Amino acid sequence: MRQTFCIATLALTILTSCSSSTKIIKFPKSPDEVYANNNLKEFFKTNKTPNIVLRVPNNNDKATSNTSNSKDNNVLYNAIEKELLRQGFSVRDRGLFNELLSKSQTTDYSKIKELTNTDVILEVVNIDPAVVYTTNKVTLVGKKKQTEQIGNVDYKKYGASVEFRIIMVKNNEIAGSYKYNYQPCPTGCEIGAFSFSGKRANQQVVLKETVSVNTLEEFIKLCTQDLIKSFRA
Repeated sequence: MRQTFCIATLALTILTSCSSSTKIIKFPKSPDEVYANNNLKEFFKTNKTPNIVLRVPNNNDKATSNTSNSKDNNVLYNAIEKELLRQGFSVRDRGLFNELLSKSQTTDYSKIKELTNTDVILEVVNIDPAVVYTTNKVTLVGKKKQTEQIGNVDYKKYGASVEFRIIMVKNNEIAGSYKYNYQPCPTGCEIGAFSFSGKRANQQVVLKETVSVNTLEEFIKLCTQDLIKSFRA
């Protein structure tokens, strides 16, 4: 009887110890892609706060107040411009910039500088809120250590990316290219945060909402800060 009690107690202790572990999913970070040529680096050595305009994918906008971009996109574009202003840049009105270009009907960037008094164009090439991240690794987080296991389920979640291009107006030159990646669950997501379909033996993760606008806004603020740091490095 005593032996049976001891065995039962030991089994309960082991079970309790195991149940204290939390299963989380950590996705591998995609590296950022940052490139700036020597002309851009030299320019920013002597021009710390140049005149800059943000160019966005919808280039048919005229006045800023009349933009036809979605509300969500404008939140993101405004976040970029606010960061530039905080860092002392003279930010040109992107709607007025496009209007002047439309009237002048020129693609000569040297003339664009004269027309708009703009030194640098920061072009938003793409914002993608639906970059699929996947992993089959599960991290067991215990009180004292973490262990990683290979599971039989591919865990998926949406991340995001933003791509910028820098154009030096005077030289008519694409001088920099930048791609920043947002990794979902940067500190790990508990398995309970995922939705599944199918039978237990063949479960599949269901992808639902893409990265929220609030998360994207914070991500893009940080990207713009990193972008500005690279200018001044």
